[in-house]
Amino acid sequence: MATCKLYRGTVPQIIPPGEWTLVSFEKTVSNDRSMARNLSLIVPPTTAEFLWARNLRWSAIDIPDGDVRPRQIMSRFVRDPAGIHDDTGADDRTATPGRSWQTVAWPFVGQAGMPVGLEVWHDHHLPWGLEHAQFAATTPDY
Repeated sequence: MATCKLYRGTVPQIIPPGEWTLVSFEKTVSNDRSMARNLSLIVPPTTAEFLWARNLRWSAIDIPDGDVRPRQIMSRFVRDPAGIHDDTGADDRTATPGRSWQTVAWPFVGQAGMPVGLEVWHDHHLPWGLEHAQFAATTPDY
């Protein structure tokens, strides 16, 4: 069994509207087989079946008076974000005026040496803070 878990929870990452953004993390909580890279990516050392998981908390937003437009938040796992940019396990939610949470798990094969990251997107009219994020991968294969 091997697990890698990245954590963000002190300083919000500001996410611009309308563009997919790679989440960066503040620390590594666990790093079996040295899978964590650059506090943004998890890189399996050998090909294996993984359960990938993410937990996100978006900061509370202010909506201008009279603005009834629904806001959407999205997240996804992305394989090789600087290369082929293959995504999977996407999730979207309607954002609320208070804090918004997303927790998602998705099983897919981690390829040896191929980095996997976590990207987020929103359509609020202003940049929005991602207050908390956890990104984990676990495999029973080694």
